[in-house]
Amino acid sequence: MISQLADVPFFRNQLAALHAAEWKHLYADWDERSALAEFLNQKGDGSLPATLVLHEGMELVGSVSVVFGDCPARLDLDPWLASLYVVPQRRGLGHSLGLVQAGIELAAAAGARRLHVFTESAEKLFQRCGFEILERTMLQDVPITVLARALP
Repeated sequence: MISQLADVPFFRNQLAALHAAEWKHLYADWDERSALAEFLNQKGDGSLPATLVLHEGMELVGSVSVVFGDCPARLDLDPWLASLYVVPQRRGLGHSLGLVQAGIELAAAAGARRLHVFTESAEKLFQRCGFEILERTMLQDVPITVLARALP
């Protein structure tokens, strides 16, 4: 099941820890506390920013967010599909594709006309979901690919 994080708040702390551990190398002043603060500022009314949580009952499977200002290297672009995460033991089962699609639908329903994403390693996944490469650049000395997708 995919839920808005606001509807399953008991996942906030766990997700904040996982997201901080996974991506703190890309953001100079970002940590678990910052991630949690971002989650606490999100509403569950279909507006952006928002985080979607894939779960089976009380078991976290993964998450994806649609946010603003996600890529410091491209602050001229918004909104962003961000923080696509699937717990390691559940990877390789197609959950990422479902989360990306849910994020696309959320952004479109919120009125976005284009959605952006950047990645260190999942370029092909996003291309399978209709994203096209805009550029390859650097973020905190890490090579990334920036992609975009028109929304219906």
